Amino acid sequence: MKLLLDTQCLLWWFTEPERLNSDAIEQIVAEENELFFSVASTWEIAIKVGIGKLPLPEPVDTYVSSRMRRLGAKSLDIIFPHVCQVATLPLLHRDPFDRILLAQAQIERMKLVTADEILTQYGIDILWAKA
Repeated sequence: MKLLLDTQCLLWWFTEPERLNSDAIEQIVAEENELFFSVASTWEIAIKVGIGKLPLPEPVDTYVSSRMRRLGAKSLDIIFPHVCQVATLPLLHRDPFDRILLAQAQIERMKLVTADEILTQYGIDILWAKA
């Protein structure tokens, strides 16, 4: 199964793993699953670091790439069909980063690993991660 980790879940994995439920943990570590982390999430992290909302122990590029390596996650680029898919989504959630993750999960046929309740209303394949 292909799993797309949302920003919050990757951050929790390394800083507050107790916030993730056991099913999400099992699926993230399962060797048969492929993990992906969107460049959109890296962009979101970079913005939050830049405005002082998210302190990291190292620069964004080093932090994200080292965490992805440790998890065995692949980078998922934003491509034209992902952006166009955003236009088809109902406006239940206004966060542009979450909306692109939804679109990527739909286009790439991935299960989105999230703890954001609003995202469950979109009818896509979700792995609920919140403990």
